[in-house]
Amino acid sequence: MRTRTILAWIGCELALAGAAWIYTRYTHDLQAARARLAAGRRVIETACGPIEYGESGAGEPVLVIHGAAGGFDQGLTLGEVTLAGGYRIIAPSRFGYLGAPVPKAPSAPAQADAYACLLDALGIRQVAVIGYSAGGPSALQFALRHPERTTRLMMLAAISMRPPLTSAEARTEGAINRMVASDFLYWAAIRAAPSKVLALLGVKESVQASLPVEELHIARRVLDEMLPMTVRLPGIAVDQAFEMPVEPLSHITCPVLVAHARDDTLVTIDYGLNTARSIPGAQWAPFETGGHFLAGHYRELQGLVNRFLAGETVAGPLKEP
Repeated sequence: MRTRTILAWIGCELALAGAAWIYTRYTHDLQAARARLAAGRRVIETACGPIEYGESGAGEPVLVIHGAAGGFDQGLTLGEVTLAGGYRIIAPSRFGYLGAPVPKAPSAPAQADAYACLLDALGIRQVAVIGYSAGGPSALQFALRHPERTTRLMMLAAISMRPPLTSAEARTEGAINRMVASDFLYWAAIRAAPSKVLALLGVKESVQASLPVEELHIARRVLDEMLPMTVRLPGIAVDQAFEMPVEPLSHITCPVLVAHARDDTLVTIDYGLNTARSIPGAQWAPFETGGHFLAGHYRELQGLVNRFLAGETVAGPLKEP
């Protein structure tokens, strides 16, 4: 009996020690994430009110519009991955993300107008625009509503329509919502099973297994930089409730590059096909693999984007049915 008591006591002590270690690591990571955001965050007064953004680099300005569960920090990382240098990255936080408020009518057109206000406050007349994932609708709206300010538009794994969710998509959205419901749950998921989280976010585990070490590191860095998650939840809610404006994408007049992976399970290739079909003269650059993060193709994508920004034709129009 005494032996059992001792073993039970040892088990309790080990459990408590493990819980303490987990809590210590969680709080450390969350504090580091908050410090990272505080160091990179900028706020500027504009005609649309205060706008939060991040900025890096020097050269021709490029407006980088982040995806779901992002913010200015994700925009900066995606800009770094996509651009080879020599550009000034302007990365605003969309409505509801990080310190960006949610207006009464948080539509894609309103968000596009806020980008114009930001550029006015920064003294920038024209920009190239990169729209990633859920940043696609407001990127399209900026090109539609402010054509004189849009030199080029790049839609990368980006949303361009709002079809009803399939049952599989609804299940995926529900699983994501449960995972991001708290900072601790999300932190535990990306620490215990990062490959499963990436798969849920549109990058199959088979793709992850084939990635070069540096590209897998970038994909997991994006996961890490979604912490803290709770300051992104209002933005996620906005994204999930949005409606696409009715103005035809055929009215976009600037040069457009559309890149999408055929095996993207989060924002399927149908979205990229819709963009490429709807915008006259759009250059269509599909990837066979890579999932939602276009993983495994960062160098190729960087080359495409930088040549496109230099004025080259890097891909032909859509020829698929």
